[in-house]
Order: sequence, then C-alpha cells, then structure tokens
Amino acid sequence: MSDLITERCTTLETWKQNSEYYKQDDDILNDLHTELLRLKSSNIVIFRQELNKVVTLLCTNVIYLNETILTFLRDYFIELFQQWRELTYFNDSNDSNIFENLSIIFTNLCYSNQLEKTSLIEEFCECLNTIARMGQPMFTNSHIPVINRLLNSYLNIESHNKSQLIENSSFRVVIIKCLCVPYTVEIFNQLKRSAKSEERSLPETFVFSVLLYYVSFLSTNQLEQNAPDLRKHLLPSIYDLLNDYAVSLTDWSNSAVNILTDVTTTFLYRVDMTMPHDEDFEVQVSIINIAIQIVLGQCRSAKLHKNCIQYVYAGTLSDNTLDYLKSQKLTQTMLKLCTMYKGEAEIQFNIYRILAAIMTEDDIKRLDDPGAIAKVFLDHLREVMNWVGWEARLKNLLSSLKILLQHDQIRDEVYKQDGIPLFIECATKTKFEALIQQRALENLLIMSFDKNVCKNLKENTTFIEYITTVSKNPTQSDLQRAAESLLWILTKDETSEVSQTNQSSETTYDIMISYSHKDKDLCFQLYDRLQKDNFRVWLDREQMHGTPLEAMSNAIENSEFVFICMSDGYKQSGYCKMEAYYALERQRCIIPLVMKSQYRPDGWLGIVVTGRMRIDFPKYGFDDAYDKLMIEIDRNRKEKKIDMNQNSARHHEMPSVSKPLHNTQIVEDKKVLKATYQAKSDHRLPSNIEQWTVDDVQQFFIKQQLENFLPICSQMKGTRLLALYKMCMTNSPTMLQSLNNELTTMEKHGERNVIGIAEYLQFLEDIKPFVPISNEKSDVTVPRSSLCTLL
Repeated sequence: MSDLITERCTTLETWKQNSEYYKQDDDILNDLHTELLRLKSSNIVIFRQELNKVVTLLCTNVIYLNETILTFLRDYFIELFQQWRELTYFNDSNDSNIFENLSIIFTNLCYSNQLEKTSLIEEFCECLNTIARMGQPMFTNSHIPVINRLLNSYLNIESHNKSQLIENSSFRVVIIKCLCVPYTVEIFNQLKRSAKSEERSLPETFVFSVLLYYVSFLSTNQLEQNAPDLRKHLLPSIYDLLNDYAVSLTDWSNSAVNILTDVTTTFLYRVDMTMPHDEDFEVQVSIINIAIQIVLGQCRSAKLHKNCIQYVYAGTLSDNTLDYLKSQKLTQTMLKLCTMYKGEAEIQFNIYRILAAIMTEDDIKRLDDPGAIAKVFLDHLREVMNWVGWEARLKNLLSSLKILLQHDQIRDEVYKQDGIPLFIECATKTKFEALIQQRALENLLIMSFDKNVCKNLKENTTFIEYITTVSKNPTQSDLQRAAESLLWILTKDETSEVSQTNQSSETTYDIMISYSHKDKDLCFQLYDRLQKDNFRVWLDREQMHGTPLEAMSNAIENSEFVFICMSDGYKQSGYCKMEAYYALERQRCIIPLVMKSQYRPDGWLGIVVTGRMRIDFPKYGFDDAYDKLMIEIDRNRKEKKIDMNQNSARHHEMPSVSKPLHNTQIVEDKKVLKATYQAKSDHRLPSNIEQWTVDDVQQFFIKQQLENFLPICSQMKGTRLLALYKMCMTNSPTMLQSLNNELTTMEKHGERNVIGIAEYLQFLEDIKPFVPISNEKSDVTVPRSSLCTLL
C-alpha cells in the first residue's frame, strides 16, 4: 500500500464530495504517475490495487488529466487489451475493474484524442479480430461493454481526422468480420425469442447497437466490397425478424421494435437490401412480401413502415424482382395503401413510385383519377428542385416520371398540370448536374410525341437554342444524345427530306436492330448469329458514323427489316420509341422480337406491333426462335414478291436448310385473301377505335391475322366494331357461337370460315388497346367459368 497514493486519492475524494470537477493540479498527477511507475516495477500486486483506487477516482472527472498520466494509462490499457484477447479473462479482479474504468476515461470527449493513437487502434482491431475468430465466448464475455463503449466513442470523436478513423480500412474490415460470424445469426434468433422483453442481452447490444450502428455511418461506396457478404449472411435473418414481427407485432417490446427499425434502416441505406445481379432472389421477394404485409397492418413504428415500403420500391430497380412484383398484380393493394397513408408524404410518394413501375396500360385505364398520380409527382418535383443536397432524390424522381410518361393518360395530365416548364428548368439550369439535365430532356423527348407538347416546345425559341447548343457539345455524350434526339423529333419534318436525299445504296442493310441496352446480351447474341449467316446488320454497338441520330435514321432508311426488341425497357425508352415510330414512318418491314419471358406489349408499343408476327425468344429458346425468325423473314419477302435471284446484289440469300430447322413445325400460310382485303404496309390505325373507318377495321383484322372475322366485320366502322366487342365481353361463349352461326350461313357464297377459340380470344385481347378509357371501365370482365364453357 502506498501512503503517497492514499494521500493524493484523499484529496481527489474530497473534491468529488464537494462536486468540484476538472480541477487542474499537475503536482498531484505527477506524484501519482511517479509512484505507480515505482510500484509496477517493484510489486505488481500492490500496483494493481493502487491503480484501481486511482482510476476509480479519475474516471469521475475530478481532475483534468495531463499528457503524462494519460500516456501511462493508455499504455497499460493496451496491455490489458492484449491480456483479455489472449485469455478472455483477467487473473486479478483489480485488472477487471481497471479495464472498465480506463474505458470510461478514454471515452470522455476531453481525452478522445488518445483513441486516435495508432498503437491503441491496432490493438483494438486485434481484439475485434479475436471476437470474430472465437465467436460466442467473446460475444457473451462480461467485458464486451468495454468494446461497445470504445467503438461508439470512435463515432463521436470530434477531431479534424474523424472521417479518416471511420474510413480506416482495417478497422472497417474487422467490424464486417464480426457481423459475418455464424454466431450473429443466433443473436438474431435470440432477439426474436426475447422480443417481448425491454431488456437487451450483451450480445444483442453488441451486434445491433454497436456493430450495425457503426456500419450505419459508412457510405455505400465504402461498403461496396463488403456489402455482398453482409447481405448473404444476414438477409435471411432479417426476413425471419420481419416475419415474426408481422405475425406477433403486438407482443414486441418497444426496444425490440426500435432494433428492427434500425436494422432495416442500415440495410436499406448503407448495405443496400436489393442485391445486384439478383443474388438470393427468393430471399428478396420473401422480404418484399412480408414488407407489404407489415405496411397493411398496425403501425408500431412509422419509420419501420417507411423502410418496408422503401424496400418494395427498391425491388422495382431490379429486373427480376420487378417482374415478380408485376406478376403479383399489386396495383389495387398500392392504391389501398395510398388511402391508408394519406398523412404520410414519404410513404405515399414511394407508393406512387412503385405504381409507376408496376402499372400496366389496363391499370392506368381503370384509374378513377390519373391526374392524382401526376399531381403527386409534379408537386414533389417542385419541392425537390429547390432542396440542396437532394440530387439523388431528384434523379430518381425524374426516372419514375419517365416510366409513367409512357402512358398517354399520365403524359396528358403532366402536360395539363404544367409539367413541361419543370422539365425545362431541370434541363437548362446550370445548378443541376449533367445526369439530372439528361433525364429531364429524356422526359421531354417522351412527351414530344404528343403534338401539343411538340408545338409548345417548338415555339420556345430559347429552349430550342439551348438544346441545339448542347447537341453539338461532345463533352457530355449522354446529355448530348438526349438533346440531339429531342431536337431531331422537333425538327424532323424539316430535315426528313434532306435525310432522304442523302441516302446511298452503298449503305443498305438487311436488318436494323432497335433495342434497349437492358436487353443488350440477347441482342448482341442475335447480332453475332445474323452476322455469321452473312446478313448485313446495323446495331449501334459499333457503327456510329456521324452523330448517333444520323446513324440511326440512315440505318432505318436503308434497311429492309427493322427488328423491334420488345421489353419494358424498350417501351419506357424515348430513344426506342423514336426509332420504332421512324421505322413506321419510313414504311420499313417491322418484325417484333420478345426479349423477356411472358412480355406482352401494350400502349404505344402494342399499337406499333399490332398485326405483326412476334418471335418470342424466351419462350422458344434462342435456336428455335432464330429458325422462326428466318421463316418470318422469308415469308415477308415472298409477300412483297421479291425475286431473290434477280436481286441477289441487294438482298441476302437465306441460309440453306437441309432438314427441318430444329424440328420446327412450319405451318402452311393461310389462304390468300381476296383483292379487296389487301394489307397496306403504310397503314396506321388511330389509337381510338371510335375513329376507325371501314378501311381501318379491315386492316386491323388483316394485320392481326384474324381473317375469319372479315366476312362479318369487313363493312363495319369502328363504332360498330366497339359495340361487337362489348357484346363479346358481356356474354363471351354465346357470342362465339353466334359469330360462327353467322359464318355458317355464308357458306353458300363460297366462304367457309370458322372462328376458333384461340382466334376469338386473340381478337378480344388485340382490340383492347384501342378501346377508350370510358368504355373500358364499363366492360364486364369475362368470368373464369366462361373459358371453361368455351372449352
């Protein structure tokens, strides 16, 4: 026992009793330091006893510590760390208390600079490595609160190099190691079992309130390499927690709900719950399903509900999960949630973003008020445009609007609600970065297909001058492309004649492939196969001579066929729409190719490909689909009565086939129609069936290959055909029988026709895109039993 230390400690105890703190007295500190050094070298047992007395008082902040005593204490703290990670315990109870009290001293903001010392950081990382290596024995160790306290202190350091500490690679890596050990899954299970309790165990606190809390301070870029490991290891456990909460949320304590909220927040905004390349797809869709279930139920935590709906929205950013969401037909569920969360602007906004991604043309038609969706997005756009630091939200907002604008009803509402000036401001203001300007121009490009919008933009000479300038500036290639495309649409009538004049037979192609870059893998595979078979193919991967628009327009003008590679990405792209419409305008022979499984075109794309044979690559597989494509090319050439031998210099010879192509069954062409029913390659149907003439009706049935309807419908106008459609929708089986009965009566005129079930159902499906909204809403859906009756 040291009399000197006893005397100095008595003074400190007196200050403490008198509530006197942060006294400055270097003499006391120097005496303590000298005496402790002597004891440590002479009697380690007494040293520990005396040091325990000293640090018990020093951790109460009765005296302001100088650098000398701090250095001494830090060095011994490192020794204790080494001992703990090697043995997982202390031989002397004094050391246990010293370890705890030293952690309190060094987590005091006044001395936090000591935590920045390399020696202490390195030793602390070694301790975390030991925790990760040993797992349960260290997670449950009674001294784990010391680790908790120090790790949280690192996040609260107020020094000039705080960011360097947080971004320290070795430090970050060991945190991820601790989270990825097998025992963390057990801790998630412990939380599920103990959710009723407000008290949290040491391991739960370590994982949820310390390790994951640290991760929440890291940026997505900092976690780029580690995030896949975290997702793979912990996402199933997060799903289990959410699932248990959804089933028994009333039993969960507030502390357990708070932990679940924090965990989902960290994974959403730092680790990113949506995996790239659709890894662990089943886990992702399981979380989506349970997230929807949670937001439909009782709200214990508004933040948790925001996270759940945010996660569903994140699912729309992945092709596979988006396909899954569409297959679930969630539009009505999302509209119900809009009503439930009227007062929650953030949740409601994300619901509308989900709707933007999953709604079909039919869903839009059935909306009571499509203007409400447009208003939500435009109101939010007006706000976010003026918020500093919200650039990411503005980009996502413009992307969601781009998807919505593919629907004519929404596009019209955006125009009515003055959305054009907002897009123009985003596109032209220098305060916005290039990507925001690009997305704004892409939205204007989609809207410019409407004649009113086109006229409005043409009359804005200042804007025309702006996009003209941008279209000539190659420093931002994507922005340049958007400006050039919009300018091309607005001035197309003025330049089309020049474009035709500049055509050259030397640049003639057999095929131009129009595609979305989301489908590039399959399109490139098709391109390579066509090249191998000596087709002359244009695809923008390698043949951009001149500006992109010049190359595209020249390719369409000088190609015999244009392949439209259909998918959601294609339909949502203003560039693809521009190519498809130009191919129609130039009367190219269009062959639609299906790029995604079970994809069915609707809206503008459905109208463009109406009456054309579709080659479904996912359905048939690449080789069989390619064979069908060759047959379709040959059929089109025969219909145009092109003599392949006489024009061999211009047209590519079909690949020779010595046997049936991959056992593909070739069906004989239908009998040739009478001369009065000839297809017109340059004919375009009005989008509203009520505007159809007799000729329009005839062309619809010819191009849809529904010729068996012609004897009955060939002299109808659109209004009468609409009436027939309504009758079919009201009593489908009876109408099929009636139509065939009427055809039977025509046999005496030499016209023997029968409308089969498949042809009848195709008629109901193919005419649907042309039915006005008001009529569509009043349609009676064919009951499921009707199909059974037909069969």
